[in-house]
Amino acid sequence: MKLLFMTCAQSSAVDSQTGRLSLFHLLEQVQAPSFPTAMSLTLVGMFAREADEPDDQSVRLKVELDGTAIFDSAVNFSFRGKQRSRVLMAMNGVAIASAGRLSFSFLNGDGAALGAPWEVIVEKAAPPAAGAAPAP
Repeated sequence: MKLLFMTCAQSSAVDSQTGRLSLFHLLEQVQAPSFPTAMSLTLVGMFAREADEPDDQSVRLKVELDGTAIFDSAVNFSFRGKQRSRVLMAMNGVAIASAGRLSFSFLNGDGAALGAPWEVIVEKAAPPAAGAAPAP
């Protein structure tokens, strides 16, 4: 099995008739007003399997902030007789202790990375400019 792609967005929607996925506001860089902070996001992974691999699979999702694990959990899914399977994970209230590099990785049973991680740079937002009008 291999990971074809992974991405992370602020939100998503799946069309109930076609099953097509729409992602909104891809996360590459995030500015937080203060730390600690919490983020809500959707993580998407597209996996492909070889014909001789079973339908039911399990991988690990590991989330790290500057190399320190902040989330590590099994993710179970099924190919349902197909060659590809899309894994969609809504993560609400992910606790971010400080600014840094947030990294999302899918790992196989041996702990080896499946594909490249998705990284999000988390920064402290700059204070508003002096005399700037507050946002409506």
